[in-house]
Amino acid sequence: MDKNTFFRNGVEAITSSLIIEDALTKCLRFMQTMMPMDIMSIHLWEGSLNSLRIAATTNGKLKMASNILIPIPERYRGIPEWLQNENLKIYNNFREDPISVLVQEALVPIFGPHEYSHMIMRVKIEEERICDVVALAKGPDRYTWEHAELFEMLHSTFGIAVSNALHHREIMQMKDRLMEDNRILKERLSSWSTTNIVGAHAGMQHVVRRIKQVGNTNAPVLILGETGTGKDVVASALQEQSSRRDRAFVRLNCGAIPESLLDTELFGHEKGAFTGAHLTHIGRIERADGGTLFLDEVGELSQSAQAKLLRVLQNGEIERIGGSSTRHVDVRVIAATHCDLEAMVADGRFRADLYYRLSVFPIIIPPLRERISDIPLLTDSFIKKCSTSMNIAPPTLAPGAINVLLGYSWPGNVRELANVIERAMINNPEGPLTFPELGSGAQANSDRTAPLQLLDELVPLDEINRKYINYVLENVDGKIHGPGGAAEILKINPHTLRSRMDKLGIAYRKRASSESGSR
Repeated sequence: MDKNTFFRNGVEAITSSLIIEDALTKCLRFMQTMMPMDIMSIHLWEGSLNSLRIAATTNGKLKMASNILIPIPERYRGIPEWLQNENLKIYNNFREDPISVLVQEALVPIFGPHEYSHMIMRVKIEEERICDVVALAKGPDRYTWEHAELFEMLHSTFGIAVSNALHHREIMQMKDRLMEDNRILKERLSSWSTTNIVGAHAGMQHVVRRIKQVGNTNAPVLILGETGTGKDVVASALQEQSSRRDRAFVRLNCGAIPESLLDTELFGHEKGAFTGAHLTHIGRIERADGGTLFLDEVGELSQSAQAKLLRVLQNGEIERIGGSSTRHVDVRVIAATHCDLEAMVADGRFRADLYYRLSVFPIIIPPLRERISDIPLLTDSFIKKCSTSMNIAPPTLAPGAINVLLGYSWPGNVRELANVIERAMINNPEGPLTFPELGSGAQANSDRTAPLQLLDELVPLDEINRKYINYVLENVDGKIHGPGGAAEILKINPHTLRSRMDKLGIAYRKRASSESGSR
């Protein structure tokens, strides 16, 4: 093949695609017809990090857009900078070049352990350094200066093609981020107000105080509460209080995604990582870089995902599935669950180290039955919200309807109340609203009013709670957590019980069994 034909075919291969790894693969296959070549890679020089970054690599069969960062020891800084004025180097004995040694080590996880001859071309446009195009052939003494002369004919073509491909990659990544940010913005606009939690001046006062305490920090937060208590609203309020309020707020319901897809949804995957992975997928953690990640139902995470999430919390590092490089992320994690994580830790279903990382600052949301004073405020808020969505005037409540709401036990908490209000408005949009499906308040709440019969006089509600919690603790020998404990009998989360004990000044009892065991 004459030089003109070589040049024409080489240009056609290099410019065949804006996807850099595809064009590199086609170029490699063409170059293999003219010279020894087993691998081609594109290297970028990161001067501020004193590092080389392998942006793409291929052996003709395996091709990948990579992000492999190779730190260069300070004593070798001048080697990758190429202080001398030349465009091409050959190292037929790779050990003569410390940088080539590091490159080979970085490629071992992808292509296996081999020794290569290296031919490296510095690509510039005018005086701007674009990249290094690196050719590797297995074995020593594989390259000659005749090979170098052919390779260097494509210098300018590589410069234009690689520059365009890198810009295309950057634009596509920006597009993905903009689409995700747009989705997040729509979610936030359609969600409840995060700056005015309904009930903030009643049963949710303690929660609001906790939000203000921790909101403007980067500390992980664990939100605990029964299903339907509004954990997502508290998470949004934490975001609004933080310095990250203008950055991404990425949500993931860990219980809504199959375990087989959870890793790729959280951490992302590289193109070709598995069958069907036709495109690179950026995971939720990476999308939340610089912002906040909200993991709802974190107790549903698999053991594998728990280990990887712990790495994010400890080191701020992730690795995409099918990738060979570590990515650093700056993410604040807010987790929420209705599960008893302490019991899951005891049973070996949840990692203790992850639990302690997440629970740096727990926020416990009391169930609606423990903050019935919030029901009138919540009812008014839901009526106004439904009226707006239905484009009608807010209807009134029927006489006695609020007493029915106050007397019901609300196993579904705030979410159930919202559904009850919406259903009543659909059935009778002009009002007055009634709730016949709830029955009478006295009947629905009879189990909770029974303790009042034990009192000889009317006393504040906190006094009733304090006496009854003490009564239960005495009957279970001070046991709070686990089977037969006070939390199980009272049907509340152990964290909620401890918080209420602290508020009411109830002392923790040292169980007799533990005392006898310590003697």
